Amino acid sequence: MGNIRIMKADEIHHEFINGLSHQPMMADSNEEAKLYQCILKAGSSWSPELFPRKSGTGKIQFFFFISGSGFITSETESWQITEQAVFAPNFDKEKFTLHAGKEDLHFLHITGVLNDYDISTMDTWCIKLPRFRTYDQCVQYTEGFTGDAGSSVKSRLLIEGRGCGRWSMGWNDGEGPSFIGQHIHPFLEQWYYVLPGGSFTYQAANLEVPMEEGDLSYTEQNTYHGSETVANRKINYIWLELATNGYPVGRDQLPGLALDMEDTNNK
Repeated sequence: MGNIRIMKADEIHHEFINGLSHQPMMADSNEEAKLYQCILKAGSSWSPELFPRKSGTGKIQFFFFISGSGFITSETESWQITEQAVFAPNFDKEKFTLHAGKEDLHFLHITGVLNDYDISTMDTWCIKLPRFRTYDQCVQYTEGFTGDAGSSVKSRLLIEGRGCGRWSMGWNDGEGPSFIGQHIHPFLEQWYYVLPGGSFTYQAANLEVPMEEGDLSYTEQNTYHGSETVANRKINYIWLELATNGYPVGRDQLPGLALDMEDTNNK
């Protein structure tokens, strides 16, 4: 498919060790980002590996809880998982454990390599970690090719761009008929993971690909892309973005809000 890759949900086969299935998704799509689809069996616990905030040997990691119930414990805090939510630990500053409740806990685990740009950017400004946010707690935003163009899709930021170096996450959802207009990211690699209820057509690189719950897409930078869905279906996915070489520098000489996309859809 050239500039895009698709992994369908039925390509993943779960195998459990000590109550945890931790399966790689599209492992060779990008050297810096690794995504895993995970299931933690009811009543089981898992303490993930900790990574330092250090260039070269360090990693940032995110967890997105898709379904089920449970809780997270650290040495000083705890968070209840009762709905879809994102969690970003504070690197290796504090150990934490995921616990599944009475239902199996389904989630994504994402790790991203840190480089000198990430560290210097976070030394200047970084979101407060650890972070646990549900849908309603995340900042809502709009873009020229979605809400401003008349789309019913709601966009929310899970991990704000430039707040964790090159890494960011967000969430798009909206009942059909609706759309996300064609646009391009000159600086960003992008992954979509379709959440429960999601069913739409992904339009990228002159292709139209049906996307359903549990599917994953990867889109290289400089690829025009958008999404569209019809009545009784839904756009519902989270996205992960990697600004491979960092964000454009603004007038203040810091990574800023310079446009990294172009609206080419007048819907």
